[in-house]
Amino acid sequence: MEVIYSLEEIDKITDKTGVSLGSFDGLHKGHQTLINTLKGKCVKENLKSVIYTFSNHPRGIINFKSSPKLIINNNQKIGLLEKIGVDYLVLVKFDEFQKNIGAKEFVEKILLEKLNMSCMVVGNDCRFGKNAEGDTSLLEKFSKKYGFALNVVAPVMIGDEVISSTSIRNQLSNGLIDKANSFLGRKYSIAGKVIKGKQFGGKQGFPTANISIDFNLCLPKPGVYVTETIINNNRYSSITNVGFNPTFNQKNYNIETHIMNFNKKIYNEEITIEFLCRIRDEIKFNNVDDLYRQVNKDIAFAKDYFNI
Repeated sequence: MEVIYSLEEIDKITDKTGVSLGSFDGLHKGHQTLINTLKGKCVKENLKSVIYTFSNHPRGIINFKSSPKLIINNNQKIGLLEKIGVDYLVLVKFDEFQKNIGAKEFVEKILLEKLNMSCMVVGNDCRFGKNAEGDTSLLEKFSKKYGFALNVVAPVMIGDEVISSTSIRNQLSNGLIDKANSFLGRKYSIAGKVIKGKQFGGKQGFPTANISIDFNLCLPKPGVYVTETIINNNRYSSITNVGFNPTFNQKNYNIETHIMNFNKKIYNEEITIEFLCRIRDEIKFNNVDDLYRQVNKDIAFAKDYFNI
């Protein structure tokens, strides 16, 4: 997969293409269905597949106050799309140009002229162009006028709920990890560099790895979770505390992970934490001894989960 970071670089695409566009935040099951539909169309018509998306959320420019936290960062987005098997990823910044370009000009100048689009696959809620004037009805008119194929993919449901990035953000904020994982089609994860913590746990025999946090991301509800930690492509059973460590009166939001049967120093290494299930809420204990008794119970719960 080739990643293109600016409109100036798009000219290197000379093949005929099939294109999907959108924010694709989370790359959940709905997005995956859309992209797999695009791939199928491209294989059938001998086209190159293109995902046109943004490095920042459009609402951060259109209306800063309503800008949502992102479910995945750009590195995760690139990695996931590469796994899916897209030919080209156009990952551009949503700026004033993107905000103000009209729907007609966007289709003509970018999709048709720059991307050589022959086929377009979008969700039924697709909006684009200045003031979100472009939608599937307008695309149907453009497809007839300009002669490209258009495929509108219906929303994907789980039960009676539509899978959406908004619903996944709400699930994470409420600690509903099982449901979020089901909607994502994979384990929700956070990546970060290991930093020095307060080392409270290490003194009690269960050292933790604290990670740097990107506060532009949608983070899970404070609490204790069963997790798996990935270090240099190796997976380790772990348990992760998310929140403020109220027993120690900490005021900063922390993510710290106890990795079982692991004693290496990994400061400054990039690790990924995958969230499997939620154990409990964060609790302010009366004393440190009560806290550590509960932590030992949490570790026992996780060991039982992993059968270790």
